[in-house]
Amino acid sequence: MKKIFYLIIVLVGLVTVNVKAANYEFNELIPANIKNTLVTNNFSYRKFYYDGDGKVVFGSIKNLSDKELPISISIAFFDENRKNMGIMNFCSKDDMIKSKEEIEYTINVTSSEIAKGMSVKGIKYIAIITDNINCNTERSFDYVGHPVEDIGLPKNNTIDRDSQYLLNIMTVVGAVLLILFLYRYLFTTAYQNMDGSETRAGFRKYNKDLKKEREEELKRNPPKPKEKVKVKTDKVIAQEEAASKEDKSGTDLHNLYK
Repeated sequence: MKKIFYLIIVLVGLVTVNVKAANYEFNELIPANIKNTLVTNNFSYRKFYYDGDGKVVFGSIKNLSDKELPISISIAFFDENRKNMGIMNFCSKDDMIKSKEEIEYTINVTSSEIAKGMSVKGIKYIAIITDNINCNTERSFDYVGHPVEDIGLPKNNTIDRDSQYLLNIMTVVGAVLLILFLYRYLFTTAYQNMDGSETRAGFRKYNKDLKKEREEELKRNPPKPKEKVKVKTDKVIAQEEAASKEDKSGTDLHNLYK
């Protein structure tokens, strides 16, 4: 009976430990006071958590590389609505860790690390962005008010969720229409005349028939001969004819050329 009692106590203890500890990856929201362990190519951050009062506490930080490194990490802070309050790029060259060395560490979070008008006590979630191996120390407020999913996206390409939803719908509709078009084009006769060959053949036949009708009409009703256009009047023509018949043998002009 005692063994069963002890077993129940152990199981309850295991469940309690599992509730207090969880595994989160990069760019995942970690609730305050929840311990987490995260391993990168350079560091192993073990049992770290935000204490809700301006401190990120690490049970240990281990240098996994083969060279001495400064302690570094990039941490994003979020409010109760899971909106970003700022990003801390932490790097301390005063605190170097030798290869394979492991130490306890605490990072203090001040009001300068979060957006104006916000308090460190309002931090309800944190997210590890990178291990900041390049040792950047600049604060970032580019994603304040954004969810964790937006961090890392180019700022000029970010779109709100409603626009993204509409874009997804339009993409699906476009894909469906394309599939329907390909189906009708490949497996039906709906677009068999798309190249215009039948249309061009129809016009050629129409023009041929029209030419034949014109030729038959000309045979039935040949055109009348065109009348000669009179340049001179009948009177002038009569005078010229009379003058041509006159005898000019006795004239001075005739005698001149005799």
